[in-house]
Amino acid sequence: MSGMPSASLVLQGSSPVRLGISFESLRQFRDDHFRELVGKTTGQVRDDLIKRLTSASQLSFAEFCTRTPSGGQYSQYDFGPANLFVSHAWDYNFLELVAAIEDFVEQNPGGGTYFLWIDIFVVNQHIPSIPDFPTWSDVFKSTLRAVGRALFVLLPWDKPIWARRSWCLFEFFVACSCRIDLDFVIPRTERDRFVQSLCANAGNTFLRVAAKIDLAKAEAKYQSDRDHINHLVRKNIKFAVLNSKVVEQVRIFFMTEAVRALRMVGLSGEQHMNVLLNVAEFQMEVGELADAENTIRAHIDESERAGDDISEARGLEMLGRILMRQGPEQYEAARQQLDRSVKIQSRILGDDDLRVAQTRNNLASVLEKLDNDEWALAMYQKCLEIYEAHEFEGKVESIANIKGNIGNILMKSEHPNTNDLERARCMFVGALVKFVQIYGRNHEKVAIARTRLARVLSMQGKCQDAFEELWKSAKIFRHNFAEDHHRVVGTFENMRMFLTNANEVYVEEDCLQPGEWRFETGDIVALQIGDRFVVAIVTSEPQMIGGSQEYAVQVC
Repeated sequence: MSGMPSASLVLQGSSPVRLGISFESLRQFRDDHFRELVGKTTGQVRDDLIKRLTSASQLSFAEFCTRTPSGGQYSQYDFGPANLFVSHAWDYNFLELVAAIEDFVEQNPGGGTYFLWIDIFVVNQHIPSIPDFPTWSDVFKSTLRAVGRALFVLLPWDKPIWARRSWCLFEFFVACSCRIDLDFVIPRTERDRFVQSLCANAGNTFLRVAAKIDLAKAEAKYQSDRDHINHLVRKNIKFAVLNSKVVEQVRIFFMTEAVRALRMVGLSGEQHMNVLLNVAEFQMEVGELADAENTIRAHIDESERAGDDISEARGLEMLGRILMRQGPEQYEAARQQLDRSVKIQSRILGDDDLRVAQTRNNLASVLEKLDNDEWALAMYQKCLEIYEAHEFEGKVESIANIKGNIGNILMKSEHPNTNDLERARCMFVGALVKFVQIYGRNHEKVAIARTRLARVLSMQGKCQDAFEELWKSAKIFRHNFAEDHHRVVGTFENMRMFLTNANEVYVEEDCLQPGEWRFETGDIVALQIGDRFVVAIVTSEPQMIGGSQEYAVQVC
C-alpha cells in the first residue's frame, strides 16, 4: 500500500476483510483491461478503473464481482480466503506489480491456489477515512495473522519505493509482530537489472542503500497516518530495531538472488568473477561467513587462472574482511591477505589511488585489533588524506569512521598526553559532524559519536561538556531503542559512574524511574535547564508531590 488511508483499511463495516483474489483471476483482470493498464500506477488503476467499476454499487471490487449475475464478465473472477498478503506501494507500475507476483508464484508453486490480499481488490475504496487507529491496527494484525504469509514487492531493486512508505513499513512491522512467513520478490525486468549490476561489480549498490534505510523518515500522504504509525513503532519496537530487521531480511533475499545468478549460463569469465565477488559480500553481510569464504576463494582461484591481478587483489581484500569477522583467531590470517592486496594494488594503481586506500583502511582495522597501533594509526592517517581528497565521491561516512578510529587509537595509551587528547577530540568532533550530515541528529551512529566525544572530554577535565554529550547520546538511544537495550542501559550506567566519580548525582524525570534515587540535603546534583546543564545543591528533604519525590535545590 502507498499510504492512502482508504486503501489501507481492513475493515469492511465492522468486520475484517479476509478475502483474496485468486492468482488466476488477477491475471485475467490484467488481460481483460490490458489497454487501460499500460503505463499506469496501482494508485491510478484504483482511481481510474476500480472505483469507476464499483461507483454505482459503492462496494469493494471483491463484493462487486461476487454479486455480479452469473454469466457476467466479472462473475468469472474467483475470490476466497486470502493466503498471501501483498505489500506494495501505490506508486508502482501496476503491470510490473502483477509481473512480480507472477514470478513469485512460478518460483513457489505451492500445493494449491494463491488467494491474494491486494488492497485495491478486496477493500472498499469508497470509504473516505480510517476509523480509530489503535482499534484498526489490532484488526489489521488479526487479519494478517489469519492470512499467514506476506509478500513484499521491491521496485526498483536498488532504491525500492516500498522502503520509503510508512504504510508498507507498517505492514512489515505487523508481519514481524505476527511471526508469519515473509517473502520478497522483484519482477523479472528488475532481476535482469540486478544481475547486470552483479556482472558489472555494482551488486553491492543495495548494500550501501540498505545501510542508510531509516524508517523514521518514511512518508505517508497524510501526516496523521505517519504520526500514528511512528507512535506505534516507537511504543513497541523502536525504529533502529525495525530498521535492522528490514535490512536483514532484504539482504538475505538479494543474497539468494545473487547465488541464483551464479548458475546462469552465458556469463563471461570476468562477469562470473564479479558475480562471485558480490555473492561473497552478500553472504558476509548476512553472517554466512563459511560460505562467503568458500565463494571468495573460488573468485581468487579464477582470477589467478585468468591472470587478472586487480581482480585477485579485490578477492584478497574481501577474504581479509571475511576472516576478520570470523574472530581473533583469524586476525593474523586476515592481515596477511589484506597486506597482499595492498601491495598488488599499489604496484598497479599507485599508492594514492582510492581503491588502495579502501584496502589500506581494512588493513589498518585489523592491525588495530592486533594492537599494532603505531602502524594502524599511520595507515588511518594516509587513508584519511586520500578520502578527504575524494569526499565528493561519497566517502563522507568513510571519513567519519576513520576519524573515529584515529580518535580511539590516540586515547588508547594508559596516560595519553595533552596533544593526543586534543587531537582525539578534534577527530571525534569531525566524525560527529559527518554522521549528523549523513543521518540527521537522532541516529544511533550520532549517539555513539557523542559517547566517544564525552569520553575524551572527561579525560580533558571538561566534565560539564562531557556530561552534556552523554545526556544527548542517552536521549538518542532512548529514541531508537527500548529501555532495556544495552545501548540505553550502558549509557545511563556511564552517566551514573561519571557523576559518582565527580561527587555529583544527576536526576532527570525522563530517564530515571520513581524511587530510583534518594537524595539528602547537601547532595550535589546536575540539572537540565533548557538546553544547558547546571550544578545545584539539594536544600530540602524530599516531599511527595503528585506521586513523585521532589526536592528544593539551589543553583551554584
